[in-house]
Amino acid sequence: MGFMSRKGVKLLAILFISSASVAWAFTAEESASDEMTVAKMAAIIGQIDEDAQAGTNRITFAVGERELVLVYDESADRMRLMVPIAKASDLSDEALMRLMQANFDSALDARYAVAQGIVWGAFIHPLSSLTEKDFLLGIYQTVSVAETFGSSYSSGIMMFGGGDSGELDKKKLLDRLKDLAT
Repeated sequence: MGFMSRKGVKLLAILFISSASVAWAFTAEESASDEMTVAKMAAIIGQIDEDAQAGTNRITFAVGERELVLVYDESADRMRLMVPIAKASDLSDEALMRLMQANFDSALDARYAVAQGIVWGAFIHPLSSLTEKDFLLGIYQTVSVAETFGSSYSSGIMMFGGGDSGELDKKKLLDRLKDLAT
């Protein structure tokens, strides 16, 4: 059984969005029958945002205050979730470096990207191997990298070791403690 019943009535993965916080509850096991289709993605998005707008090879929808765009190409076996975050021209060299560091260890499956003068959160995946759980986690992580932009730069799941994010977060905390002590 997938995350939705055969009639599409019950969404078994529940998404709670409250400004910067997102929580997930997964209650079903995945199987080979969970292969994603455009129709399944549209149904899931429709349960998240009943005002979602579908166009040719794209669906625009909101998660909390964030506007996301799903772009897909079935013939190329690809999908991409994107959320605009900031103007790239507004970022300092230090901030751009921080985005690259986050892509290494704290953004996980979602990534920071720059295109058309905009910093984006993006999740890119082949359609043929995408499951409902992957898709929902992709939405979660894409929203999370947007929500944590400027602070932890995190997908909200976990952090891989070996990168710079953990040390940078520790340094920020120590600097805040010093400021409070003075």
